[in-house]
Amino acid sequence: MRLATFVWQKNEHLGLVLPHPHMGEDWVFAPALVQERLELYASRGTSPYHVTKPRFFPGTAPDDMVELLALGDMGMSGLRRMHDFLLRFIEQSDAYILQAAGAPLSQVQLRAPVPRPRLFFGLVQNSPTVWRHVPERHHLNLFPQGHQRPQGAVLGAGDPIILPQADVLLGGWNPELGVIIGRGGRDIPVGAAMAHVAGLTVVSDVTFDYFRRIMFDQPEPYDWFEDAMSSWGDKKSDARTPMGPFLVTLDEIGNPYDLLIYTRQNGFLRDRSHTGAMHLGIERTVSWLSSVMTLYPGDVIHMGTMGYDGSPTIDAWAPGAGDVIESEIERVGVLRNPFVVMAAEDEWRSSHTEGRVHPAPVARELIDVDRLALADPSAWQPELARHFWMVFKNTQSDADGLPARPYPRFLNAPARALAASGSAVEIPARAANLSVSCELACVIGRLARGVTAEEAADYIAGYAAMIGLHDSSFADAILEPATPQERHLPEVYTRWADGFNVIGALARFDDPLTHEFSLSISEVGSMQGSTAEYRLDAAQIMAFISQYITLFPGDVVTLGATSQQLTLPADNADGIAIHAEIDGLPAVE
Repeated sequence: MRLATFVWQKNEHLGLVLPHPHMGEDWVFAPALVQERLELYASRGTSPYHVTKPRFFPGTAPDDMVELLALGDMGMSGLRRMHDFLLRFIEQSDAYILQAAGAPLSQVQLRAPVPRPRLFFGLVQNSPTVWRHVPERHHLNLFPQGHQRPQGAVLGAGDPIILPQADVLLGGWNPELGVIIGRGGRDIPVGAAMAHVAGLTVVSDVTFDYFRRIMFDQPEPYDWFEDAMSSWGDKKSDARTPMGPFLVTLDEIGNPYDLLIYTRQNGFLRDRSHTGAMHLGIERTVSWLSSVMTLYPGDVIHMGTMGYDGSPTIDAWAPGAGDVIESEIERVGVLRNPFVVMAAEDEWRSSHTEGRVHPAPVARELIDVDRLALADPSAWQPELARHFWMVFKNTQSDADGLPARPYPRFLNAPARALAASGSAVEIPARAANLSVSCELACVIGRLARGVTAEEAADYIAGYAAMIGLHDSSFADAILEPATPQERHLPEVYTRWADGFNVIGALARFDDPLTHEFSLSISEVGSMQGSTAEYRLDAAQIMAFISQYITLFPGDVVTLGATSQQLTLPADNADGIAIHAEIDGLPAVE
């Protein structure tokens, strides 16, 4: 089956894509609307279905992709029965009555199959192209290396890739195989992993240098964290990652490791590659991620580029009106998106909105219904966070001796890594020793894009104390000699487990970098520190990130771990209580 998310008559629907036998083109039908129309058809006494009514779901048919996937096998088997029924019904019966349940595919707006993924994890350096010509590489540390993208980056088929105006536009893109999780789980064995996959899609991994240019303005050498921040930050930016056009179920595809991949620009072939060129396949990646965190229906993983990494712009070409990129994966689909360069005066900024356009569809959803702020900041809970932004190496006396920069070394983690104060944290089976930190965090109160440091206070709903748990198992598994990425990426993953970042209640307070804090662990000990150790404050961090990445109401930003931490073995953590306080903020435990 080919499944889609589409907008029709201003409403978003789950879609079932079928070849219309009479119209000679693909149509997309909303299962929830199909169910309504078939019930109407069956209600007449002369209907052939008056007695044996066509029903495919025990209740209301799902109208959302994640809702469908959460139904598990029952949902997919029900949709398959509807799919097969519709093919015959449209051909033989009343195709007219279903006009109110669907439309030609060419007349609807496609969204990404999962428009608001909670996990959108992209692998990097997952093919031999990164090492086959490097004589210094004698071994590889094989684990999924990659990063989490925010929802603001997501585009659907046909959506414009909106680039901010710049003197020089340097960038590129590549097609990647997207994997959409159907059945969630923890600690999924490799042999069972494909049973948790609902289907495949196409992802276009687009990057243009904006954060990157800011880094290059600083003197060399560049450390891995700022290199990752700038490179991946440009991929995390608003409207950078098309996905689609469909979720294609595995029965339509066959062997996922025997598919050709094509990259085209304005109709010209840029690259051809093959899904068999993966270091780590779908099964190992799903299994490894589920050893770190719970996977949920609708989570998206894209497997990295298999060919030429980032088909680049050239001097004779700069993206503009009419330029279109295509990413095609055999049997999965063709994903087309035009480029648009937007003048600064047309870009939506938090302080200048009238008549301006936000580049990210998910942000436009909030703008259209005037949901730009948390309704009640005092009622905020971690479940309201779409994103969890983390800053690394943000201390005055960094132990690694990294140079002070005018920008934060930021990345983001899945929001499921957050938990409320008082939560019991389940330690993953893979965990080794745990380091524990006390940190200052803030919660975004209003949709923030292009916010200055001076304006930032108005966009912060409140500050909170945070307890961070850091699992050493990722670093323990690295064999030296290792690449900088293999060596340092474990410091990013170390806090990705479910609930490993416990956040207290929000409060407003002044001069956030002038407060003492304390951290104590029962049966281990205690320590003290100060928020004065931070180099950059929340306002500076917000201003830098929001230049190109929208921060959403409810998002969490931590200023990062300080140098003072306590350690406890994971195998002896059962029942241990952790307590942290920052002067002027509610305690967290």
